[in-house]
Amino acid sequence: MLLAAATLLPVGLIAAPAGAAAKTTCKSASGSATFTPALPKVGSTAKVKPTIKIVGGKLAGCTGGGVTGGTLAATVKFANAANCSSLLNGAPTGAKGTETITWSNKQTSTVTLTLAAVKGKPTQTNATGVVTAGLFKGAKQSGTLNYTPLNGGCTTANLAKVTFKQVTPVLFS
Repeated sequence: MLLAAATLLPVGLIAAPAGAAAKTTCKSASGSATFTPALPKVGSTAKVKPTIKIVGGKLAGCTGGGVTGGTLAATVKFANAANCSSLLNGAPTGAKGTETITWSNKQTSTVTLTLAAVKGKPTQTNATGVVTAGLFKGAKQSGTLNYTPLNGGCTTANLAKVTFKQVTPVLFS
């Protein structure tokens, strides 16, 4: 019943320059995200198109591309109205947005993100995109994240906040 968190957030995806043989990989990404307005809990018929915000997310254990980690911020918006029940049923959210990563070398990357649920994994999301500006411009991003709703989100309360952690190393190549 925690799919709501899984289809919603972008986070810490790492990049390698387009055309480069080397890839940048980060072993960990973590942080929290807020939903405004909150997604209505399971059983509610109300639906909303929330904006998800991440501030101060952390990337660590990065190799390749001259970076060792970074801090990220992101804003992702739902194109389709949703609630926790619709997310659990696999309804697409059309969640897209922008992520900005400030790397350990003080350079930045801007990433256009698309988020999609992982079939059969209600608390996971695939985050894919392209670096559109800055370090690693032109690189493609891919990775999977796992989310944990906080304060009874989706079950006993509307989903307003989640924490997230990386499931697999995230690649930019």
